[in-house]
Amino acid sequence: MTSLDQLLSALHPEGDRNAAAERYEALRRRLIVFFSVRHLGAADQLADEVLDRMARRIAEGSSIETTPENFALGIARNVAREDWKRPQPRPQEIDWNRLAAPAPNQDEEAALRCLDHCLDQLSPDNRSSILRFYAVSNGREKISNRAMLARELGIDANALRVRMHRLRSALERCMRDCPQNGNELNREAISKRGRN
Repeated sequence: MTSLDQLLSALHPEGDRNAAAERYEALRRRLIVFFSVRHLGAADQLADEVLDRMARRIAEGSSIETTPENFALGIARNVAREDWKRPQPRPQEIDWNRLAAPAPNQDEEAALRCLDHCLDQLSPDNRSSILRFYAVSNGREKISNRAMLARELGIDANALRVRMHRLRSALERCMRDCPQNGNELNREAISKRGRN
């Protein structure tokens, strides 16, 4: 008997394979929701990992002293902790010079006005946050600067990185869509710069 067969038997001890398969799928969906609401990795892959571990434990002779769903959620909590500890991909650093680099037929001053305009499109809090997030670019200072920013915003480091990635993407889209001749845009950016 394979570990999957043993898992299905644990899900429906009376031996009804169809009922066991339905319960398996319901459990898998529940696990996907468990990981999704915690914003963890690929929720479907993590759910499969839980079910694989559960099948392996049952095959090794572990007894389920609670419901199979509670047993699976216990394993899911461990998998979630492991996923939180895994190093997450770091967001790409913003190269402000590349972002503000003039497009073909656009001079450097127009590109800077465009960057000013795009930064002005952000809320004051978001503008301040993204400028502070990328203000320091070396080692310990960068880490402590970002940790302090996360504390001030009342979020954890991962949530801060996600928020900054979204803001950076919005800036990059705005810079791509910035009109190259920019006459109207330039007047607006100059007037805003004068007020600051």
